[in-house]
Amino acid sequence: MRARRFVACLCLAIWAQGAWAFDYPELDGADPAHYAAAKGGDPYAGFSYVLPVLNQDIIAPEDWTEVRGWLDWLYGAFEAEGNAHGQAAVAANMAGRLVARQDFDDAIAWIRRCADHDEALSGEPRLYLSWCYDTAGTLFVQMALPQRAIEWHQRSIDIQLAHYDETDEQIYLEGALNSHGMATYAVTLSEDYENAIRYREEGLEMAQAHTGKDSELTAVAILNLATTLWYAGDFPQSKEWFDRGMPLIERHAARYDYVSVIARMNAALLAYDLGNLEEARTLALSIVPYLAANPELSLEQQRWTFQVLRKVYTQQGDANRAIMFGKLAVNAQQEIRARNSGFAEAEVDALRARWSSLYQELAALMIREGRFSEAQAVLNMEKEQEAFEFLKRDSSAALKETRAVLTDEELDETAQMNALAARPVAAYEVYRALLKEVGDDPTPEQDDQLFLLEDAMEEAEAAYQDSVDAFLAQVAEADRKGFEEGFDATGAYQDILQEKERPSAILQLAVLDEATHLFLTLPGATVHKTVEITRGDMRAQVFAALQAIERVDPDVNTALQGLHDLLLAPVREELEIAGTEVIMLNAGDVLRYVPFAALHDGTHYAVEDFAFAQYVAAVPTNYGRPDRQRASSAGFGVTQAHGGFDALPGVGFEIEALFTADDGQGVLEGQSALDEGFDARALRKVLRNPPELLHIASHFALAPGQIDDSFLLLGDGSELRLSEFGTRRFNLSGVDLLTLSACQTARGGDGSEIDGMGVAALQKGASAVMASLWPVADAATPILMRDFYEGLYGGGLDKAEALRAAQVAMLRDGGTATLMAMRAAAALEDAPEPPPQGFAHPYFWSAFIIMGNWL
Repeated sequence: MRARRFVACLCLAIWAQGAWAFDYPELDGADPAHYAAAKGGDPYAGFSYVLPVLNQDIIAPEDWTEVRGWLDWLYGAFEAEGNAHGQAAVAANMAGRLVARQDFDDAIAWIRRCADHDEALSGEPRLYLSWCYDTAGTLFVQMALPQRAIEWHQRSIDIQLAHYDETDEQIYLEGALNSHGMATYAVTLSEDYENAIRYREEGLEMAQAHTGKDSELTAVAILNLATTLWYAGDFPQSKEWFDRGMPLIERHAARYDYVSVIARMNAALLAYDLGNLEEARTLALSIVPYLAANPELSLEQQRWTFQVLRKVYTQQGDANRAIMFGKLAVNAQQEIRARNSGFAEAEVDALRARWSSLYQELAALMIREGRFSEAQAVLNMEKEQEAFEFLKRDSSAALKETRAVLTDEELDETAQMNALAARPVAAYEVYRALLKEVGDDPTPEQDDQLFLLEDAMEEAEAAYQDSVDAFLAQVAEADRKGFEEGFDATGAYQDILQEKERPSAILQLAVLDEATHLFLTLPGATVHKTVEITRGDMRAQVFAALQAIERVDPDVNTALQGLHDLLLAPVREELEIAGTEVIMLNAGDVLRYVPFAALHDGTHYAVEDFAFAQYVAAVPTNYGRPDRQRASSAGFGVTQAHGGFDALPGVGFEIEALFTADDGQGVLEGQSALDEGFDARALRKVLRNPPELLHIASHFALAPGQIDDSFLLLGDGSELRLSEFGTRRFNLSGVDLLTLSACQTARGGDGSEIDGMGVAALQKGASAVMASLWPVADAATPILMRDFYEGLYGGGLDKAEALRAAQVAMLRDGGTATLMAMRAAAALEDAPEPPPQGFAHPYFWSAFIIMGNWL
């Protein structure tokens, strides 16, 4: 909790010194009496001109660039005159505002400029120097480095108290109390709670003795003590002090003043820990208008406020809103990290560790809700980098720059929240403007207007709370049908099975709150098994297995055996008795993401016994096998880097290995194109007379819940949106197989919104789609694809069996035999090297699945 100071410490943007010629822009709120002299080059007049703006609580984002321009000019002008005091004054203001916007690396540069003048100011008033030191302490507090913070705050306190003893000026006492409070906060962060509480009590005594028991400084000191007691876990004592301090601060500070916002934010945290969820929710929501009005200047408050709202809604069982607020909290932290990308990783380890729970708790909530892709993205954000032993087909955008993507529903809800929040803020701004205009001596008419505005503010605040309560009470009804509606009638399934060339079964899996149900349909028979496991535990187990696969964990089979025991073992005997060769899967919830081929029974993988295919109930499937022609094929690929996506050098090798090259060694005889030859026009042209086989090797970016932000990367760097892909311009009728050799084309969000490009392709007329469940390995994919197509065209196998055979070959010899055969062709000597352990790990071969017609 910080008392308001002579100069507010808020800012927005970075302006590079010397980046443009200074033209002395006129500032709203500045003192026009000094403008002419300032424009004439007088830095003292310049500082007097800017000072009223610096004294404002908030500088509008659109004004900050010009204000910073003035400060940059002033610093240089004072430097030219050798005026160390003027330089320190400018640097103090600049550093304070930069720290408030969490722009630490830029702030440190200005703090160092201040510190450079320590000796030069030994005989001067050192107020601004003390503020620089105080700002440095605040910076290190927010970087979670309390010991360094304490050292800087103590230097500030020594200067402030020395000047107060000499001058008895209130401003030095306020500064000393503020520095003392922040130093105590640093002690609190170091978990030395006994001393922290003692220091807070000393600060309260100091404030009361010098400013009275009812002053604003005393109110701030009381709330500081309450907050420290909260940190120490003494919730009853904390509440007693909050109950004393809140009415007092409300008497002195307007509702959307910084100190009032911080007080309610801390009180909300305490209310949550006391189990008073409604009180915590109301207090936190009352802060949202301030956050909405100052989105770039309130990142720290956003982080705390949205975190407590996420916790409240989690406890109240509203997972969707909990996830929305959790994303907003994470995004505030991501913005703070992005603004401080200049720091070495070692310097921000403590900050990252302190806030890691933001990511981990949100990801855990997403996992329980089956929103795996979003959970994975949030966990990746927490990491500073991912080390891959080989090139993966995945975006390499800097993780610090990424944000948790809000779904369309969440964006809509957030926009409505902000619209509601704007109303009380607007009333407050009108009131504050009039109050500033009339000063301490309003006319009777102005006084009446102020009273009316005060009433309007109260009504606006009440209306805001009522509107928010009503809005949030409208729990969105997800457009999801019960699991029984997602499965066709048993008789219809048995009719399908009777028509198959090979013994087949349909395994339907439904995840419910307290159990998972397995419905096995065989020709002429059905079996129902219940597995006693909660939805949350099932989701956690699936997520853990996927994580183990994607990090190429050598102990992955332990997790895969656990899933086998839950999902396949209960019906294994019936499958074997029926002589089943192909299992058609109709999985619900997160079980759609399970690589059933990789399930392990303790001795071998399921793919060694069964072929698997996905049965998509939402898309009618016509089963049949065409007279396959190698020439009826087309291939496209992307090898170059575009935007945030890595280059894919293996794709060039893949296309060359699959499609007939000059030496005639390719498996397929159709046309192919790479990079600039692969644009939307080329794809549309091929689909005018659709080939039986269409092979696309590229990146696919899936944004769960946002169909317009999900896209396939084309070779010219453009993006084919999933929404556009579903139009008439891309006709897939007649395509027997669309292979998407790309990044996690099959995985959607939470299993209920976007099923990925694979299902979109089935809906557009493709008979079958081969897609991947996770980012595939660039070196392994050409090998798997070569074996798959050779089985399909050379061996006469159906799609499911061709995929099974290719997978078994890779897991048993690590892909070595196929790689050597491919390299036998002179044109393919540049084949990528496999990792030392080969490609036998499930990561390399079990990602791909067949969806739709597997014949």
